Amino acid sequence: MKNIIIFLFSFAATCNVFGQNIEKPFIEVRGIAKIEKPIKSYILDIVITEDLSYAEEKRTTEQVKKAFLDKVKAAGFDVSRFKEDQLAYALTQYGAGGTSYSFETTKPAEIIALNQLMVDKTGTTSIITRRITYMPVKDFSRIIAAAFANGKERAEKVAAILGKRLGPLQTVIDYSTVDEEEEDTVYYRPDEERYYYLSLKYLIE
Repeated sequence: MKNIIIFLFSFAATCNVFGQNIEKPFIEVRGIAKIEKPIKSYILDIVITEDLSYAEEKRTTEQVKKAFLDKVKAAGFDVSRFKEDQLAYALTQYGAGGTSYSFETTKPAEIIALNQLMVDKTGTTSIITRRITYMPVKDFSRIIAAAFANGKERAEKVAAILGKRLGPLQTVIDYSTVDEEEEDTVYYRPDEERYYYLSLKYLIE
């Protein structure tokens, strides 16, 4: 029985080595295409709390809210556009006695103007997040095709450098992390360029 087991292990090892020896050479490359996703709106999340205040005289939450809304109204903003969200505030690290507002606009100029209003001498108001909502990509198949073409072109160049020609396509891996054909809201990043990636594996001959 022991000899049979040893024989089976030896046979399996031999088959594995033989399989590796006859594996056809291949190259694997990544295809890339830029995602053009129009911006639908910009969102600022603002927190108002005495926890942030460094003034000696403390004010009530209502006083702080009134001072903030009076300030944005004086700057020409419609106060009804500031949506209060007590739950969002409760989920922050700040203590009781504050609130949170979100402001959404399609105009970058309004974001810039509101950002300048956040300079508060008492330190009670602060922008905690900056978000952007993107519209869905209308024809995502076009982006997939562009990434595929980009990857194939790279594969052909690599094969040429090796003195080979491109053989049949073996595998395609999609590296998508979100559905670009749906609207999505993400935190603002200085580098707003978005890309789609594919991995292509070709045999070379």
